[in-house]
Amino acid sequence: MAARNKPYDSFGPYILFKKLETDAIGELWRAGRIDGAQLGPTVALRRLTGGNRAALTASAEAAAQILPQLTGTSFAREQVAGVADGVPFVAWDYAGGRSLRHIIDRGRGGKDTPPNPLPIDQAIVIAEKVALSLATTADLRSGGGRLSHGALLPQMIWISDDGEIRVAGQQLGAGMLASLQDARVAAEIGRYFCPESRNAAQPVKNADVYSMGAILFLLVTGQEPPDAATASAFGAAVRAAKTLTGAPVPDDIRVVLDKSFNIDPSMRYASIGEMKQAISGLAHGGKYSATTFNLAFYLSNLLKKELEAEALDRDKESKVNVLPYLEAPKPVAVPAPAYEPSPAPSMFASADAPKSKSKLPLVAAAALVVAGVGLGAYYMMSKHSTTAAAPAPLSTAQVLPGVTAQQQPAQHRIISEPVVASASPQTSTATPAAPATTDAEAQKKAFEDAVRRKMNEEMMKLQNQFNAELRQKQSKNAPVVTAPPVSVASSTPAPAVSDDRPSLSAAQLDQQQRRESAPARTTPVDPTPAAPAQTQSSAPVQQVVTQAPAAQTAGVHEGDVVDVSALDTLPRPTRAIRPMYPAMAAQQKVSATIILSAFIGENGEVLDVKVLRGEPRFGLNEAAMRAIRSTRFTPPVKDGKHVRTWFPQSIEFRP
Repeated sequence: MAARNKPYDSFGPYILFKKLETDAIGELWRAGRIDGAQLGPTVALRRLTGGNRAALTASAEAAAQILPQLTGTSFAREQVAGVADGVPFVAWDYAGGRSLRHIIDRGRGGKDTPPNPLPIDQAIVIAEKVALSLATTADLRSGGGRLSHGALLPQMIWISDDGEIRVAGQQLGAGMLASLQDARVAAEIGRYFCPESRNAAQPVKNADVYSMGAILFLLVTGQEPPDAATASAFGAAVRAAKTLTGAPVPDDIRVVLDKSFNIDPSMRYASIGEMKQAISGLAHGGKYSATTFNLAFYLSNLLKKELEAEALDRDKESKVNVLPYLEAPKPVAVPAPAYEPSPAPSMFASADAPKSKSKLPLVAAAALVVAGVGLGAYYMMSKHSTTAAAPAPLSTAQVLPGVTAQQQPAQHRIISEPVVASASPQTSTATPAAPATTDAEAQKKAFEDAVRRKMNEEMMKLQNQFNAELRQKQSKNAPVVTAPPVSVASSTPAPAVSDDRPSLSAAQLDQQQRRESAPARTTPVDPTPAAPAQTQSSAPVQQVVTQAPAAQTAGVHEGDVVDVSALDTLPRPTRAIRPMYPAMAAQQKVSATIILSAFIGENGEVLDVKVLRGEPRFGLNEAAMRAIRSTRFTPPVKDGKHVRTWFPQSIEFRP
């Protein structure tokens, strides 16, 4: 009976549909994520069951803090990392396809399958997009230094059915290197790590250059790259390598290999960006016909039987009943780090507290207790805000220099109402309290109004900081500066987030896709602006060109970007915002308040979402972003024109 109710095994908040790969570092599954009481998106889920469990757990938890920044088209979509049932994992959106590890193995053929090696042209396509991902990662900063992938393995390179190449597994390097103490793991993946990283047990500077060289060797030859641990035979093995057709490796490719897949660090490229340019030169030199269309055609032939069977399986998987998986949720075996709740979750407790059925004196007493506790929370929040060393909130005049003091909106204008998501099936949006009819109700309403104003101030402080950083970034990118940009003090420098680098084949395709999906009237600027240190990028459904609110000195035009505090009519959701409480967060009884900023277009569509302050664990940030992205708003209005704006919105998750 139980087997019929649960036809698949579960893993944390996931239902494991089909195992796709097994290797020394773990298992790759096609899985379905449980969102609330329904089946969410299908994901590729890699459970890291091998190697050093403790080190991989620490790496997965560290990666969870970084992954929200990786939003370019060369990164795995909606990638998350964490620990469930005591096992570290990394997961990303599944839209068909297989890992490079699987594709290379299948291309070698088998007992009943003839070889179908990867053509060298398609090897160059893959190499260029992977190098693009590594170079984009190197443009990001965290903790005062540049980021790197650190664990580039063929298992972490994902190629979809239509030839789209994305890279996963960023920031798992320390855990993977610690896992090399396991002989089986070392024999399988040790060859992809440079000798310096293995000696230091930590990814070193430009280690990705060596790893990219090893991947290029695998792509071009179809053979496993030699292990640097066998130094005496390493050079000879590289020199003797041949292509999949048995011909010598072309000279132009060998030059790139010699300057990357080299034991001597001084002989390698100085940076992954330099190596990426060299690979792009191969792709655009005219010698190789490197197109994603040809790659997709090759994959359709190579994986034809698998894909046909998968279509039937996925239809069955989409109809699975998730309710049996919710009846007895399994707790996470490894406890998460101690959670320090933000003040915001407790601020709205009084608004949703059940009404007492006792007589009026008890009601008044209870209200006084609630007010006392709330005022204490209010004081603590104010104190926390004062000591957080965050930049002071900008006035409207600072954000919009062209707006006079008389035109500025009221100081206590409520921009947006908080949204509350609970672990129960119902999700509600907070609304202004009804007029008070008794002294107790009047006290309660006064307290709630104060809380709403305080939350509004917090949101606007973060929004103003984000706007200022965005404007500062655009000013740097502007070809001609006619007026000095607004100077904004910031406690920490904004990360130099660069999506995909232009002028190369994969990048050109990415830019073409963005141009086709972006509104025709938008002027090109940096597609991923710098944000405050705590701001995390979303992976928007539609790639758009985001802009900072501009100074309106000569009137407002349709589609202009206007500061939300200067709007005549604020955008409002056309229906209730209903975020799904992540199953793992519900199991762990985690509460958090996520403050987002939605880039709302002139037609009310959400074009982009950023996290201004959030909780990276348990998928809470992602759940909040999905809820906002799926919501349509009434158009923002300024001077009778439909405009665009960055609109702050808070979402509170309560267990």
